[in-house]
Amino acid sequence: MKKFSENQVFTNFLKAHPRVRADFHSGTSYYNENVTQGQNVLAGEISLYQNNVDRPAGQRIYPFVTKDAAKNSFTVTSKATYSALNPGATISGSYPLTASISRQYPMSAAYKSALKTSLNYYKFLSPYYAYSYYESTGSNLISIPSIFYGEAIKKGSVKLSCYFTGTLIAQAQDSGYNGALIQTYGTASMSGSVVGTVLYNEGFILLTSSLPFATGAADTWDGSSGQPKWTFFGPYTEVTNIPQNGSWVLEFEGQNVVPVMTMLCEAGKNEYNFSNNKTFLASGSSQGSDTSYSSYTQGSGSLIKNIAKSDFVSGSEPYAPVTYISKVGIYDESKNLIAIAKLARPIKKDEEDSYTFKITVDL
Repeated sequence: MKKFSENQVFTNFLKAHPRVRADFHSGTSYYNENVTQGQNVLAGEISLYQNNVDRPAGQRIYPFVTKDAAKNSFTVTSKATYSALNPGATISGSYPLTASISRQYPMSAAYKSALKTSLNYYKFLSPYYAYSYYESTGSNLISIPSIFYGEAIKKGSVKLSCYFTGTLIAQAQDSGYNGALIQTYGTASMSGSVVGTVLYNEGFILLTSSLPFATGAADTWDGSSGQPKWTFFGPYTEVTNIPQNGSWVLEFEGQNVVPVMTMLCEAGKNEYNFSNNKTFLASGSSQGSDTSYSSYTQGSGSLIKNIAKSDFVSGSEPYAPVTYISKVGIYDESKNLIAIAKLARPIKKDEEDSYTFKITVDL
């Protein structure tokens, strides 16, 4: 056992940007181009806790509480339902719990009011965040659960695309890194125009442009035949809102800051060249010992196996202490084993060898 020095343990932060692509076509959404995330998780959804993702019916686990004096229950249980239960009754829920990207069009007044503070706060990034701009505008609200992006959506990574019969007909991006979605491809008259905004920290996209951005792409973009508009951007779940030849794609990157502890474990010269593994002793050697209340006597017949290899056929080499390091144990201040790092392949260590093992742990 060896104690870490101050320079052998340090903590830094890793910033990760997971990429997300959501396709919306023919009434179905697809997450990162996968048809499903499990047999019990629908396309376009993410399981929150990875419970019952592939469990067959009849073998699924579920959360439950018992009605008692503590009045514990689930938040989705109504007061009337709870009151009707007898004491001792079991209240159960279901897994998997999933999240998916959704939309609300037109955006309700209640949602607008709830986002008023956030919109006005970001006016220093772009004047298009002003709440007064949305107050009288029919907006399309795209809601992205935080499980899709982590701590925030990365600025400059949002891209919305519209396809008709497999051909790209329009595209909008937050190319200014200020939350304003600018049409970068499509009708020339709308090129460079702002079609909506992104709330990076809250996970919302608000689309306000109600002007057609393409011609010759008539479809049931929003329940009636017409040309596509950004306010019609999917996802769509209603039967009447499913384009037959059109599809939408939403792409962005998330942002996660992960604290990482790095530990440098050193095995220097003449260190760790002995093992407590029974295979370290020669075959047939006595391993007996005598233990009493006041003493411990090790068996005298224990011989360490010589595994030094000769360069000659049937040759023998003098004994050399050789070990094969396969695991590194990490202990706390009280010498309790708290972690084990396993090597993919055991490393041979002679007396003259010196190794440093770099172990990283996400905190």
